[in-house]
Amino acid sequence: MTALLFAGQGSERVGMGAGLTAACAGCRATFAAADKALDRPLSRWIEQGPEDVLRSTEIAQPALLTIGVAQGEHLLAHGIEPVALAGHSLGQYTALVTAGALNFDDAVRLVAARGQLMQQAVPRGAGAMVAVSGLPPEALAVASKLGNEHGVVGVACFNAPGRAVLSGEADAVAVAANACEDVGGGVVALPVSAPFHSALLAPIVPQFAQLIAETPIQAPKIPVVDNVTAQPLRDAEAVRKSLVDQIEAPVLFEDSLRTLMELGVQRVIGCGPGTAGLKFASRTIPDVPRATFEETAAATRDAGGAHVGPV
Repeated sequence: MTALLFAGQGSERVGMGAGLTAACAGCRATFAAADKALDRPLSRWIEQGPEDVLRSTEIAQPALLTIGVAQGEHLLAHGIEPVALAGHSLGQYTALVTAGALNFDDAVRLVAARGQLMQQAVPRGAGAMVAVSGLPPEALAVASKLGNEHGVVGVACFNAPGRAVLSGEADAVAVAANACEDVGGGVVALPVSAPFHSALLAPIVPQFAQLIAETPIQAPKIPVVDNVTAQPLRDAEAVRKSLVDQIEAPVLFEDSLRTLMELGVQRVIGCGPGTAGLKFASRTIPDVPRATFEETAAATRDAGGAHVGPV
């Protein structure tokens, strides 16, 4: 009983997914489809950069989607049959494509527009995000309350026990971050271009909701655990509501991981660059075995494409 976890924004890097297109014809087709859907050289930017282009929100989001979809389709083609999917923020779109709820071309264009709208919502430098470690939700609430005396700030992600992210106006985030450090929390500034999952993105919600309304969406063929409610998305209307609400709502990734266990998941595989999702899983559901895409792909190749372990 396997689940796939798809990476969110922040994990992008030049050269991510190295070797995918060389070793996998289906992956080459996915990259080519992304280039065509955007009418931009996305695959070249993924493989060669420049880094400042790849890290721009409107490029990073479709780039991560493309990598994740290519990896997910490769695993499905080699015998992995997930019983559930989950993704961190942008990664939820990747999960929905893999589950058959979103057409890939539509999803590429949608997340590029999502990234562009997010970047336009708040001027560069006006917002900030920080990762906070070692504090319970109650302490984060107190810190956010102190920060709100200086502007907008709130919890953007509950990633794992003792692992969260604050997001909002730069000055307010700084006050909240200092409050976290005062009570023993660890704080690390995140190199992001916009304050994701915060109330500052409210102005883009109507326009994005219209884009969602115009996008064909089907019921997922594989349950996708929702970032907003941490419950499985099982019909098209629930998917539409989630994708709109997700703009401002915090990512309940810790609760989503627990939901995977309730669905009977006995192994998780991380897709996309980086290992953040698997690290969150190791803290939240430590008894569930974990593997990266690369480890799983190598094992399936060694086994002649057969299943690797119980799926």
